[in-house]
Order: sequence, then C-alpha cells, then structure tokens
Amino acid sequence: MTTKSVPTGLWSTDDVEELTGILAARRSRLWQITQPAELAAWVFADPEPAPLDPPPAAFDGDWADGLDEPQRTAWALAGWVARMTVPEAAPTAGRHWLLSRVSAGHGPLLRLTVGVLETLGVYESGEEVWLRVAGAPIVLAMEEGAADLEEWGRRGIDVQEDRTKTLAEEKLLLTCPDIDTALWLLRQPPVMVAARMLNAWVAAGPFPFESRYRPEVVGRAWRAAESLLGAAAPVATGGERGFDREYAGAAVPVDLPAQRSFDADAYRAGVSEHDRLCRALIDHLDAEGVRIGAGLNGVPVDLAWRDADGRQFIAEVKSVVGVNEVEQLRLGLGQILEYRHRLAARGIVATPVLVVSRCTDRAWPAICGDNRVILLQGEGTPNWTADLRPDVVVGVASTADGDASLGRDNA
Repeated sequence: MTTKSVPTGLWSTDDVEELTGILAARRSRLWQITQPAELAAWVFADPEPAPLDPPPAAFDGDWADGLDEPQRTAWALAGWVARMTVPEAAPTAGRHWLLSRVSAGHGPLLRLTVGVLETLGVYESGEEVWLRVAGAPIVLAMEEGAADLEEWGRRGIDVQEDRTKTLAEEKLLLTCPDIDTALWLLRQPPVMVAARMLNAWVAAGPFPFESRYRPEVVGRAWRAAESLLGAAAPVATGGERGFDREYAGAAVPVDLPAQRSFDADAYRAGVSEHDRLCRALIDHLDAEGVRIGAGLNGVPVDLAWRDADGRQFIAEVKSVVGVNEVEQLRLGLGQILEYRHRLAARGIVATPVLVVSRCTDRAWPAICGDNRVILLQGEGTPNWTADLRPDVVVGVASTADGDASLGRDNA
C-alpha cells in the first residue's frame, strides 16, 4: 500500500493524524505489512481497488460457472467491497479477513469478516445488502450536507446504530434493498471512508477465524469484482500522461503514540525524507518540462512519467535514515523489479529507477546495473539529467555538491 493524498474538503490532515494515533496504539501483525500512518492516509484517500494481480488465492476455471445473473452480481459486489475497503487485502486474506458463504434468511449469503467483525452481507438473490461502517464520517457528512438522509430514504436505505459488541457506540448498520442501491451508496465518498475506517480498525485487531478461511471463495469473488470495475469503476490506466494521479506528499503525523513495535520519531523522519526525495525528482523533471505523477495502470509505483520522447519511467523512492541503508536498498530494488514485471504483463515497457537518500556501498551500482535499474542518490536536488537515460544503466547519481557518480555501466 502506498500512501496517497488526502482529499480536500470534508477531510483534513488532522483526521489522518487522529486516526494514525488510534491505529498506532494497537499492537498488530498488520504493521509487518503496512504502518499506521500509511493505513490512515489510505482510509481518506480517493478509493482505488486492490489490483487483480497478485490474487490472494488461486481459483481454477471460470469464476461464474454455475451462477445465474443475480448470483454473479452478488459475488462481484462481495469481491469489489473486499478489494476496495479491506486494507492490504491480498496479503492479509486468511490472516486478517475472510469471505464466507453461509445459509441465512433470504438464502445463501456472502459474508465479509474483518478481524472479529462481520462488516458486509450480500444475499446471492440480490434481495438485500447490509454493511457496517464507522459512524463518525457519516455523521460529519450529514452535518456538512455531504450526505442526504432523505435521498437515502427514497432509495430504501435503512440507517441504524449498530449494537454489536465491537465498537458498539461508534458504528452504523446500513441496509440496502438491492445490489444496485448498495453500489450507489458505497460510491458516496463519506460511506467509502466510513467502510475503510471501520475495516482498518478491526483488521489491526485479533483475527480468531483462520480455520474458517476458504481460499476458493475469496479467489472467486476477487475475480468477480472485475466485472464491476470494468463497467463502472475502472482502475486508472495512466493514458498518455504516463501516470495515474498527481503526486501528493504523505501526511506526517505530529503526535504518534510510542510503543515497542512502532518508533514514531523514526517513522516521521522516514516519511519526511521520502517526500523530500520525491519532490526533488519532481522539481528536477519539471524544470525540463516533464510532468510526473504517481501510480501506473493500477500498479502502486511511487512516481511515474514519460520523457520528452515518450519513454515510460517508474520510480521507487526509499528514504535512508539512520542505519537502514542496506535494508532500504534491498527492499526498494525488490519493489521496483516487481512493478516492472507487473507492468510488462500488462504490455507496458518501463525503465525502472530506484531513488535513495544515499548509497555508500560500492557494490550497489553493479547490483542495480545487472538488473537494468537506474540508481539515483542525492542529499539535495542533483543533476540527474544524464543519469535518466533509458539506454544507460546508472550506478549512483551525482550528489548535491557535484561529486561524480560512483559508477555507470553501458546497458
């Protein structure tokens, strides 16, 4: 999960900081995959689904085999909600959430369970959909006129305080008469924020139902969601711009609870350094008339752009703070190679760039060169023009004080 921008208007960086503090106070296995500040920013960001690949579970055959039209729509909605509202949905399936198929009042029910809480129910008949969401975003939206209860009522949406044990006083139960209404409701920004907020909180808690996980159910719904994404909520593809969305720096929380598994000062410093490096590269390319953004074809690259000749570049940016240089280089190289592979599978040829604060180990220019990755470093805004040539594998870019690159090999 990459940290995305916080939409302006109803939400603010204060909301991100408050939620970050709430999440950071929880000891969770989820912090092995993401961090509280990243998860909080994701809650308020413009919604994008988890990519189809890699799926959380394999599924053989056509996902729609044996299903009639209402059933196909129900499976698609269940998968869509999982991919849109469950944090880090692919790697956490079976460890932080599951999707099950059970018998209930109107027949078979697809039920999403995140942590200890059932947060979505979709009847295969399409007769009813219910979901649990955090109450605060909905209440705020109503107070600000961003949510119209009368309109909800005309559409047959029932709103009640939810009294299940988990967060009994802080969540709502929304019931829709059919799947089309549920989709309309979930596409309202306050409702998506409310759904993500509740799922983020419970995903960071205990998950006692691993024995009930059925990967074939999750895999089927995961693929089924593509029918909705393709029809009504497509993943941005970058188009001629060479990126999906404008870059916006991550919100840096002011106050983060201290705990053994979460070093607030180190995390804050890392986020700030990451943003500094991103903006240094953006400013450098902007001076050359190149527009740069984030994401590409649904792949969460930190930065992406096309040069003046139309060649596609992608970049992974890693802050080096303290003694984490080797760890960050290893992590960054793995990520940028993964992103290049995923884009290639979509027919997009991209030149990968790894940007780090510093690189003191002279082996790394050769390591990146062997993998045809451009490696840039800088303590200020360096002169990266020569290094960002796709026909050259760069070792390490010049530093701010004009020192020469540590090495450059011909591709």
